[in-house]
Amino acid sequence: MNKLILIMVFTIASFISIAQAEVPADKYQEIVKMLQLTGTEKLLGEMKLTMINGMKASMPKVPATFWTKFESKMDMAALTEKIIPLYDKYYTLEDLKAINAFYRSPAGLKVLSTSPQIFQESLAIGRKWGEQMGKEASEEFEKESGSKAKK
Repeated sequence: MNKLILIMVFTIASFISIAQAEVPADKYQEIVKMLQLTGTEKLLGEMKLTMINGMKASMPKVPATFWTKFESKMDMAALTEKIIPLYDKYYTLEDLKAINAFYRSPAGLKVLSTSPQIFQESLAIGRKWGEQMGKEASEEFEKESGSKAKK
């Protein structure tokens, strides 16, 4: 079991190990603002809980004391620091300023406040659409298979 725990910890560490780069202070501040404005920090915390709960369910023999220790080690602020270089890599300082200005605007605030509902409703629409497509494909398949079998 200790080997399993070590493998699991190593695997997770390898997923979050992103090469740290030197990010200029002004750009760093804009990235942090963007992460705050978009709720990324909160989302990372929710992902942490979801991941841990999924791992607990898939490994019921791992003792609760391990999970307590593991969760305490998962410092989301440290993960955020590892992610910041990605934003540095893909966005210029001007991009970040424009993005942050947008998210502080009435339209940006509306995007942020309605995105969770739009996402949930989109999932429901997609689920219903997928079920309909599956039903249609099944009916067509049965019709074609049935007509071929009768020939």
